[in-house]
Amino acid sequence: MDSGEFDYQRRTGSVKAAGNMYGGSPSVKKSHLDIPESSSSRARELHMARRDISRYKESRKAAESVKAQAESELSTARKTVKDLACRIEKTNHQAIPSMRYVERLEKSSGIEENVLAERSRESHRYAEVMRELESVKQELSKLKLDMASVLEEKSRAEKEIEASSLKMRSNSSSVEGLRKEIEEVNEEQVLVELARIEALKEYGEIEAEREKEANEFSASMEVAKEKLKDLTEEIDHCKELENKLAVTLYDVNFLHNELKSVKDKDKLVQGNDSLKGTHSIYQSGEELEGSPLLPSKSVKEELEAAKKELAAIKEEGFRFMASMDVIRNELRHVREETARLKKGEEKTELTVQNLNSKLLRAKAKLEAVSAAEEKANGIAGNLAFTLEQLKTEAEAAKKEKELVTEETAKIKEEIQKTEAEIYSAEEKIETSMQELNAVKSSEALAFDNLKSLIEKTMQARASASQNSSSITISNFEYEYLRGRAVGAEELADKKVAAAQAWIEALKASEKEILMKMEMAHREIRHTRVEEEKEVFKSERTRSTKRRVERELRNWRQNSERTAEPESLQPGLARKSRRGSDNLTPSRRPKSRKSASPATGMTRTTSFTIKKKTKVIPNFTKLFSGKKID
Repeated sequence: MDSGEFDYQRRTGSVKAAGNMYGGSPSVKKSHLDIPESSSSRARELHMARRDISRYKESRKAAESVKAQAESELSTARKTVKDLACRIEKTNHQAIPSMRYVERLEKSSGIEENVLAERSRESHRYAEVMRELESVKQELSKLKLDMASVLEEKSRAEKEIEASSLKMRSNSSSVEGLRKEIEEVNEEQVLVELARIEALKEYGEIEAEREKEANEFSASMEVAKEKLKDLTEEIDHCKELENKLAVTLYDVNFLHNELKSVKDKDKLVQGNDSLKGTHSIYQSGEELEGSPLLPSKSVKEELEAAKKELAAIKEEGFRFMASMDVIRNELRHVREETARLKKGEEKTELTVQNLNSKLLRAKAKLEAVSAAEEKANGIAGNLAFTLEQLKTEAEAAKKEKELVTEETAKIKEEIQKTEAEIYSAEEKIETSMQELNAVKSSEALAFDNLKSLIEKTMQARASASQNSSSITISNFEYEYLRGRAVGAEELADKKVAAAQAWIEALKASEKEILMKMEMAHREIRHTRVEEEKEVFKSERTRSTKRRVERELRNWRQNSERTAEPESLQPGLARKSRRGSDNLTPSRRPKSRKSASPATGMTRTTSFTIKKKTKVIPNFTKLFSGKKID
């Protein structure tokens, strides 16, 4: 056999599927069908992750906008506080001219009219302050309700976080199970690797035997060709000798015929001589002695030489015939040997083809197992990474939960403190309002007494003025008017102090309310982000778990199919192809349905609190008194 044909058969044999070594050919079609499915599942997961990231970015932007709005509102509140402080200072500055005005009222004659106007203004301001206080109380009750709703939402978010942590624990247990399965797959892969090494060793031995047999066969073929060449040369030489023998036999026959004719002529000549006389006999004897007897001797000699040569040729012919028989026997043996070598070569070719097919089946199975191993390694790496990420996120969530609990405890303490301060401020305001009412009642009585006294004095002065141009008052009246001026000054100081205390209480309550609202919004944003993270983590772990289970199930089906006999392989390959074609459409809607609960959960778990517009009391009416020169 030619070396080029041998290499061609070896190359063509390497294309066959290798399944006889392990009892069946691997279903490579299934692995090819699983690759686009895994890539499509990864693409879907990547799309879901991108969508969740965009959603997280949007929520982050919304939180930042809410934070900016809260900061702007806080700045406006600070501005209002500054305005109120400025107005308080203005009122303090305005108290000085009011005192001077009271002193002027003491000196003026129309003190009763000014007192009445001041009283009406004070009552009007008191009514406005009471209305503002009622509005602040209503706003405080609304804020208390909002805080209660925020605490309820926070408790619900904590319950959902606990549920998500339980889900994460269950997912971690499933990840541990998958890790054990991956370890088993790795052990099987080690066994397959050992089988591959043994197959490669057997393949090397088979290749060495093939090369050895091919060399021996080529050497035997060369020897047979040389023998055939020698035999053909000997056959040609024998043919030449046969031609020479035929020529010599023809010459011998020709000489034998001539000898017979010569003998016949001699007999005729002897008969004629007996009938004639002795003279004629003597003459004929002399003639025969002179001419014809000499050629007969030479002919006899030639005949003897020809006979000897003929005998030698016959002996040589017999010898050549024996050599021809030997050559024929050797040719027959050579033909038998060539036929036997051809049969042996065919057997070796069949064994080589079988070994090639076995080796190629083993290679195909090894490639499938290596592909499955790569998939398992990738899945194991992804699972390990996700597990570590889940552990770190769980630790971070625990830390954040502890921080949130600490912050909630602090906020509750601050809320209790602020409520106590607000309650004390309300009590102070009520006591100050009672004092104001008592002062107003005493002022009204004093005003009535003063009015009656003024009427009496006016009548007395009118009667006295008719006689003199000066007005004289008593020491009691002078002291009374002086005491009333001091009382009015003290009353104005008390009103200013009460207004300042009320403003400070409102500032404190407003600051606490702003802090509560900011903390509530912060907790709401934090819980919303945590819920979205937990939902995303749970969905991602579910998707990875489904993907790993699907790939392991496909790998097990492939291994079971490879373990079946070769007679059932074509039908099983068709069934596996149809099954994979029928399974892929049913898997895709599942992945779409699995993505929908995430969005549903994010919509249900997220809660919104309407921002209350802060009612800052308008103190301009309180301190918008007319400036009196």
